[in-house]
Amino acid sequence: MNVENSDEMHNLLNAESAIERGDYTKAREISHALSDGPRYFVESLIQITEENIDGALLSINNCINVTRNPKSRDPILEARAKMIRGLARTSIGESIEGGADLRWAMDRLGAIDHGSDYHGISILNVAAWHRQESEIVMSLATHSEIARETTHSPEIVALSRHRVATIHSEMENYSTALRHHWTAWKIASESGMDAIAESSCLHIIDLGLTHVSESVERIDVQIRNAIPTPHTNINSHAEIHPNDLLEAIEWISPRSLEQLTGKNRPDLSLIIEAHQKLNRQLPMELTDNSQQIQDDEVLALLQ
Repeated sequence: MNVENSDEMHNLLNAESAIERGDYTKAREISHALSDGPRYFVESLIQITEENIDGALLSINNCINVTRNPKSRDPILEARAKMIRGLARTSIGESIEGGADLRWAMDRLGAIDHGSDYHGISILNVAAWHRQESEIVMSLATHSEIARETTHSPEIVALSRHRVATIHSEMENYSTALRHHWTAWKIASESGMDAIAESSCLHIIDLGLTHVSESVERIDVQIRNAIPTPHTNINSHAEIHPNDLLEAIEWISPRSLEQLTGKNRPDLSLIIEAHQKLNRQLPMELTDNSQQIQDDEVLALLQ
C-alpha cells in the first residue's frame, strides 16, 4: 500500500473499524480488495482478536516482508506492523523481543510520521512496556515525549496524562497525580472520551477529599506554574480548593446519577462524601430514589 493510494488507505481503515466492532466477516471481505501488505496486516489483527497468536505472528511477518520490498515499500505500515508484532510477542512472554519491536516502531514513526496518532500510540505502548517491566521512571520519561498542547492529538494526550496520574498514585505522589488527572479530565471531556474523563474526574474527587481548603491554590494555576522535576519516588499529599472539588462533582453527578443500580457504586459514595464535605445539599436524584440503590455502603452514607 503506497501512501499515495488513498482508496486503499480508506479500505484499510474501514477494515480496522470493522474489527473494532467485532465484524470480522466484513473485515475479511474488505481485505480481499487490499494489496498484500495491508491484507496481511488486517488478517493479523483478526487473528489476535481470535487469540491465534502464532497465526498472527506469521501474518504480521509476511506484512513486514512485503512493506520492506522496494516494489511495495510502505514505511508507515511497516512500523505499525512492528508495533503489532511487539505487542503480540510481549503477550506470549517474549518481553525483550517485544520491547525491541515496540521501540523500533516508536523511533521510526517519530522520524517519518511525528505527532500522528500512530506515533502517539507507539509512545503509549513503549511507556506501557516499561511499566510492565517495573521500569517506572522510564515509563514516565517516555510519556513525557507526548506534548501537552502541541504536536499530539488531544485524545493521545488525555490517555497519556491519565496513565501518568495512575503511576504517580502508585508512587504515592498524590499531589502530582491530582494535577495529571485534572489535565486528563479536561482534555478527555472536551474530546468526547467519556470513559477517561469520568475515571479521572472520580480520581480527582477521591484524591481531593483528603484535604479541602480555600487556602489551596486552584489546580489550573498549579498546572501553569508546575516546574518539571526528576522522576523520583517523592511522596506527597493531595489537596484541593473547594471550588475545584465543586466543579468536579457538578460535572460527574448528572452522569453517575442517571443510573443508581449496581452493587458496587464507589462513584455514588464519592459524590455523597464530596457534597457533605462542601456542606451542600445532596442531589434529589439520590435522596428521592434511594430505593433504587443496591450498594450497601452508599445506603449507609445516606442514613
